[in-house]
Amino acid sequence: MPLHHQMVLNRSLAPFIERGGDGKILYAYSTLKGSSNVQSGNITFLNTKVNLILSSNNEEFLKATVDKMFEKHVVKIGKMLLMPKQQQVIEMPVYTSEMKYVCLSPFVIIDSGKEPDRAETIIDPTTQEFSDMLFNITMKRMNEAGFTEEELKNFETFEAIADAEYLKKIVENNKRFSRFYRNLDGQTIIGYLLPFTLHAHPKVQEFICDTGIGLYTLEGYGMVDVVGDKPTPVAIPKSSNENENPFAGPSADEFFS
Repeated sequence: MPLHHQMVLNRSLAPFIERGGDGKILYAYSTLKGSSNVQSGNITFLNTKVNLILSSNNEEFLKATVDKMFEKHVVKIGKMLLMPKQQQVIEMPVYTSEMKYVCLSPFVIIDSGKEPDRAETIIDPTTQEFSDMLFNITMKRMNEAGFTEEELKNFETFEAIADAEYLKKIVENNKRFSRFYRNLDGQTIIGYLLPFTLHAHPKVQEFICDTGIGLYTLEGYGMVDVVGDKPTPVAIPKSSNENENPFAGPSADEFFS
């Protein structure tokens, strides 16, 4: 499977996704998670289990999408033939005005279609510009999802703070917090994979957890996971291993190994 496989995932998931023309139904999904090895620009999974995490601001839509996947005996993703075995529902934590996140898929803050000259510009994630760009994108997405202008006025407190110590560690180890990807139109985009703290209204935190952060979320970018204590997942039958929790929160180190 190609190293940057969100485009592959998008094509594979498309037959299961029906929003009925409702642009207010949003969703996000992770990269494929599992023990893997990267060689010659491709990911080879080393065991027979991989995990995919999906979320949405519409529970009915999310359930219908997952149910359709589990109606299939085999789901093809890239060159892999996967057999759906287990689904789990995780109750999210109480949303507060300060939450810490890691990325389950890279997030994007520059629209290559609207700003082609900036498509390959890496914005320093420790700057106010970076936080302001995330704020503007989030408010626009929330407005399009149905939040009123009056409601948005209550969400003006917003500050995304990248983990400075972690970024320092990345630089010291000659690793990267951003990479080049391509969107479905074949345009170059930059995706960021980094832990960050977000100060924002609880409803903003909920929106981000449900629908992702940044741009191109419907293409598989911007899914985040809350750092902290994990609630016990609710397993739904068809489990191949009831003691295993494939959705346990990853450490940030996993994203830069």
